[in-house]
Amino acid sequence: MATDLTERVQEIAEARGLPESEILELALERGVEDLWADLILSRYVNDEIDRETAIDLLGRDRVKRAEREVQAVEDDVRWGLNA
Repeated sequence: MATDLTERVQEIAEARGLPESEILELALERGVEDLWADLILSRYVNDEIDRETAIDLLGRDRVKRAEREVQAVEDDVRWGLNA
């Protein structure tokens, strides 16, 4: 697993002409950003923060996409319970 990761970092670094350390820094930033967005959306879906706060933190498009995803899951559950 570590070898795969190392090889991927090396390949990305070579393709972009950047040092491996910069690739790792970018990966960490992206990962933290994704985790933070997941946290905000989770708080919104669980009614821990309001919609406007979620929009202020993540943007309207991301919140709307999360709402569509939640609605799709709810529709699937409802369908499954009535099948």
